[in-house]
Amino acid sequence: MFLFKKYFYIIIIFLSLMNCIGCVSKNSYSSIDYYAWMETDQARTNEWLLTKSHETQKILNALPWKASVVKRFNTLTAYDSQSFVRNIQRVGDDCFYLKETANYPYNRLFVKDRFGKEKLLVDPPVGYGIYNFYPSNDGKYVAYAISENGSEVSAINVINVKNRSHLSDSISGITEPNLVWTNDNASFFYHRNDFADSDNRKSGTEEIYLHRLGTNIEKDLAIFGKVNIENYQANTDQYTDLSLSTNWAIASVESSISGDTIDLYLIDSTSLYQENKHWQKIIDRKQNVTNFLVRDNWLYLAKYNNFSGYTLSRLDLNHIHSREEKIIEWKKGQLTRFAASKDAIYLTYYESGKYKFVTIPFSDLHNIKPIPISDDNKVTAIFSSSDHKEILFTQQNWNMPPKIWQYDPDSQLIEDSKIIKTNASLFADYESEQKWIKSNDGELIPLTLIHRKGIKLDGNNPTWLTAYGAYGESEYPNNYDTARLIWLEKGGIIAIAHVRGGGELGPKWHHDGKGKNKINSVNDFIKCAKYLIDHRYTNSSKLVISGASAGGIVIGMALATHPELFAAASITSGMLNMSRLDQIPIGDANFLEFGSPFNKQEFNNLQTIDAYLNLREDVNYPPVMISVGLKDERVFPWQSAKFSARLNEINRTSLDKKVLVIANEDAGHFVNNFVNMMVFFMWKTNITD
Repeated sequence: MFLFKKYFYIIIIFLSLMNCIGCVSKNSYSSIDYYAWMETDQARTNEWLLTKSHETQKILNALPWKASVVKRFNTLTAYDSQSFVRNIQRVGDDCFYLKETANYPYNRLFVKDRFGKEKLLVDPPVGYGIYNFYPSNDGKYVAYAISENGSEVSAINVINVKNRSHLSDSISGITEPNLVWTNDNASFFYHRNDFADSDNRKSGTEEIYLHRLGTNIEKDLAIFGKVNIENYQANTDQYTDLSLSTNWAIASVESSISGDTIDLYLIDSTSLYQENKHWQKIIDRKQNVTNFLVRDNWLYLAKYNNFSGYTLSRLDLNHIHSREEKIIEWKKGQLTRFAASKDAIYLTYYESGKYKFVTIPFSDLHNIKPIPISDDNKVTAIFSSSDHKEILFTQQNWNMPPKIWQYDPDSQLIEDSKIIKTNASLFADYESEQKWIKSNDGELIPLTLIHRKGIKLDGNNPTWLTAYGAYGESEYPNNYDTARLIWLEKGGIIAIAHVRGGGELGPKWHHDGKGKNKINSVNDFIKCAKYLIDHRYTNSSKLVISGASAGGIVIGMALATHPELFAAASITSGMLNMSRLDQIPIGDANFLEFGSPFNKQEFNNLQTIDAYLNLREDVNYPPVMISVGLKDERVFPWQSAKFSARLNEINRTSLDKKVLVIANEDAGHFVNNFVNMMVFFMWKTNITD
């Protein structure tokens, strides 16, 4: 009988442990994860999300101002007579680009000849989108990546530019093509990750293949990967890429998606096509190289330095053991653009908070010339090619739409390219300003504010505060969004907290908000929120917050730890259960950025920034909207589902605090829920229509 009782209790303990996902933080409500089933039962989880989403839509549609918000959104985002042009590439006398118009509000591929005659090359079928394209060096063909909307898995197709006929070549199951044409324009190199076939990003193999037009893809030659490189970590390496010059090929391998440093491998061009090829590793990621370009026999390297800035240098590929030649160096600032034309390098970067745009001629590397741009404007894109001296670049700011300019290095003239028309009048009544907010450790955090001119600081302005703060990405005005006027026109303020983890103030800014330092991102955000309240821009009943993807860490933790500061929160595709990082598709690739659950100390750090685990009983949390795409191939929807379910359980006594869920069956990671978010924020800050 004693043995029976002994084994009975052992079984009970074992079954209890099976329900426990793992040890959780001291702030957690329990060591048992009652919503663990959401991780493994996808069908049931999706059904739960869709049920909640239908309930949410009924609630939002019943609000009297919903229709007017939709109408204003449609007006602001209509293209009218203006077109939206992106990814301009010049080959010879032809100019290729993607364009959206009022009648066709999606990417279509066009080519324009030297006489200005425009020709439509590809109009994708309904439900599909073009997200990148690659003209051959002679402009005869264009390879393009097309995918079903919401999916990150695409197919490479090839079209003949002259007669607009498609070749038989079609390669499916591609994530990032990173396609490069060979010099004879009869073949191309492309990046393949076979996780698309296995439906498991963690098991994907990152490699580069060579495809010859008209041949079976099964015969494509593996150029770079596990068969060529000793100790190649195919399951964790990301963004493998290839660059060519006349004599050399450079393969780059980035260790993760955290925007960190790269390895570079070298091979001479003649050996590239041989069966038994030997790649020589010439740059190790420990050397802090983040960007590069190759021209003739020279390799140009951008690496971050000990001053939280960057150093640009070059290396002679004929003498790779020789000392690098330094070209330019700066302190405390991010490199934002790095491109080359036929004759020069073009750089945009920040140096101690000041924005710079310069050109460096290949013929005289120490003759660095500044290129003037308008006050407060930023260069958000550079379009250059190896057979043109002139470049095109896009210039804009928070309240100025993007405009494409042409720069002639010989005359140093900057002229309107007239590729797109712009209307700068929409934001004429608004202005932006930057504040510096002291964080917990004394670090000064940039805070951008956008509002109507002459706004009164009476503590009663509805304020929408956002943040991202990950992967070294900077939250600068790369996307001009007219829809923001929906909030601004109601007297609202838009605030962007440039928290650590981003790249606004250089590599150290990223380092100080990643891994064990990730909590700094949250602390910075909280301090920015308190600043807005303390300096009477707003108050807690008017302050709403939002974030997406990795930005969900910041918003989720701010909500969990300081709910008293906010009127409402919106999180889209959020990373909200960080201690389970290894269980999402991009988990392994994020260990460098956030930490590994398999390392005890790093697991403890992940628990500290796990918003789901940090939700507490008997806390009055503000209303929350959670948005998710059920086809998310980066962060599984169960992260949002678990957070929503747990928060609803805590707020179960208050119908007004019920978590609203928007689940889109056809969307992936980059789900767009702007209109619903605006309606929700107006509701919770008592904005009347």
